[in-house]
Amino acid sequence: MARRDASELAQRLGRQAEAVCRHYLSAGYREGRYWLVGDVRNTPGRSMFVRLKGADSGKGAAGKWTEHVAARVMLRPQGWSLPCGRSSAWAQHNVGARRGIW
Repeated sequence: MARRDASELAQRLGRQAEAVCRHYLSAGYREGRYWLVGDVRNTPGRSMFVRLKGADSGKGAAGKWTEHVAARVMLRPQGWSLPCGRSSAWAQHNVGARRGIW
C-alpha cells in the first residue's frame, strides 16, 4: 500500500471513528469527544481513549488514540529478596509488572 493510500485510509477511518470504535472496541463507550475502552484488545476499562471529533490529520485528528499504561519499575538486585531468603511482596509485584504479569 502506498503512503498516500494509507494516509487517505486513515483519514476516512477518522471521519467514521465512532462507527469503527463501536464495531472493533465494543466493550467501550462514548464520553464527550472520546471513546473510552480498556485497551486495544477490547477489554472493559478506561485506559485507552480514541478521539472521535477533530481535524482530518495532524495532532488533534479524529481517530487518534492513546493508551495509558502503568509505569514499569526497574528493581535493584538488593530489592529482590529479604535477608531471610523470602522475596518481599513489593519485589514480587514489581517483578510481575516487569514481565507483564499482573
